[in-house]
Amino acid sequence: MKSVHVETFRNKTDQPNLENEFRKKMISEFQSDGNLKIGSAGDADTILKGDILGYSREALRYDDNEDIREYRLTITVSFEFIDQANQEVVVKKSSFSGDTTFYLTGSSAKSESSAREDALDDLTRRLLNSITTLW
Repeated sequence: MKSVHVETFRNKTDQPNLENEFRKKMISEFQSDGNLKIGSAGDADTILKGDILGYSREALRYDDNEDIREYRLTITVSFEFIDQANQEVVVKKSSFSGDTTFYLTGSSAKSESSAREDALDDLTRRLLNSITTLW
């Protein structure tokens, strides 16, 4: 296995464009790792495909007035990593997540869009690791 094609995952959340952001970050993660080159659907040795199943924001901390101070943002996918030569599923996960926490106020505050980037980074890093360690 020398190359991979990353399909656009089906976005089953209410978050617009999440599938394109995920695909872009996943391709970048493969390129940074360097073990598999990015290829087209017809030429790549392997294919990564799946669904974006969930996008959730959970309150973690409150201030004295019961206002939310910190959230955990979680993005969940299901995926298959397939060897195209024999159509064998090499790695399959029905629920796989990446997450981050973020504050709404204070010196560590960040926007939800910035936290979304961090959660996608965590997800793609963990997903690549699960593929390379299991194959």
